[in-house]
Amino acid sequence: MTSQASPALSVVVPAYNAGRYLEECAASVLGQDFTDLELICVDDASTDETRDVIGRLAALDARVRPVLLDENLGTLGARQAGVAASRGQYVTLVDQDDELAAGALAKVMAHAGEADIVHFGVLVVPEGDAARQAAAGMQGFLTPEPRRLEGAEILRTHFSEQGSFDWHVHHKLYAGDLARRAWGMSAKTRLLLSDDIYLCMILDALASSYVALGDAPWYVYHLGRGETLGARETLDVLRRTSERELKGWRLMRDFAREHAADLPRDDWPDRVADARDRIYENVSNEMVDGLPASELPQAVDMLLSQWPADAVTGELWRYVRDRAYERYDRRIEPARGDPLDGVLALARRADARVASGEGSRRYRQMRDVAQAHLRELAERHPDQAEWLLDAPSGVDVPSGGGALGVLRRLIGRPPR
Repeated sequence: MTSQASPALSVVVPAYNAGRYLEECAASVLGQDFTDLELICVDDASTDETRDVIGRLAALDARVRPVLLDENLGTLGARQAGVAASRGQYVTLVDQDDELAAGALAKVMAHAGEADIVHFGVLVVPEGDAARQAAAGMQGFLTPEPRRLEGAEILRTHFSEQGSFDWHVHHKLYAGDLARRAWGMSAKTRLLLSDDIYLCMILDALASSYVALGDAPWYVYHLGRGETLGARETLDVLRRTSERELKGWRLMRDFAREHAADLPRDDWPDRVADARDRIYENVSNEMVDGLPASELPQAVDMLLSQWPADAVTGELWRYVRDRAYERYDRRIEPARGDPLDGVLALARRADARVASGEGSRRYRQMRDVAQAHLRELAERHPDQAEWLLDAPSGVDVPSGGGALGVLRRLIGRPPR
């Protein structure tokens, strides 16, 4: 028999204008063979029939607990309200337009108690042509590497350059007290888009253990539902995306400052820097992948007005690295006016904004590897050396050995 007073599991679904998909989502939870659960449906002041759908679900199944907000609080606020209302020994979250695979809850609950955070996998279901093209990469990103992490190692690994794992709060099972404490400590502010990564920092800082399961595609992620995946980017859309992501990073920075005493660790600055780099990398990808080349200079100026210069410049050097390496690897001759030339000019212009001797570890790494690849290209194409190396004509092209060889061994030469 299901215990309504204190269920084993609370499933929290924040919903805003979710009338189209919410019943399907709820059915995937309520139809599980694991039944000792409550389904907390949070209506974030929707303007469609979402609240009526939640009412119908609650009338049909006593395990459904409505949380009805009078004011639209955004994803962070809706999740805060849902987790605060939870009573389960464990908590998991499902987005309004996603589902759980058949049998998922029995499988994940078999691992309950193994760690404060149990990370399972995702089955990506693409919705539309653009989503189909992105599905394989997304599934790879959302599939965790089987492992166990303890204490400070969790946050240190989560946003690291190598060996990190995704920062979605869904497809994870949390100890209930951990989830309620983490969302309870988060800022009472409206936040969209970057609330996942913000909460991941808090959860990681509080958790004592994390385990990731292999071959566990139990969360069904509908890629492309409810969003214009593949739509052309605009400067205004990029600005809004950037502002939301920047707010998330600032909240993470503030959390680290405010809790340095009660959550002591000697690497808070590095962890905040890692999080910033992961967040800004997404903003930069939106810019380069979505905007026409003619709008990139204006976009870079806009982003430099919002973000620290080394964050913006480091990502530009990343694109220089990728494009220079592609030309070297495929034996494509670089030329003025090609995509490498365009992003190289942007990187050099932005680089002037980074104070001498300053800049994050990622910025320095991206710059140094990019410049190493440029020297390789200049060595192979000496007639292009002047603009590749930003040096007067007639200068000697540096040899590819010595320091460059050491740099390769230390950093590698990844295509991305």
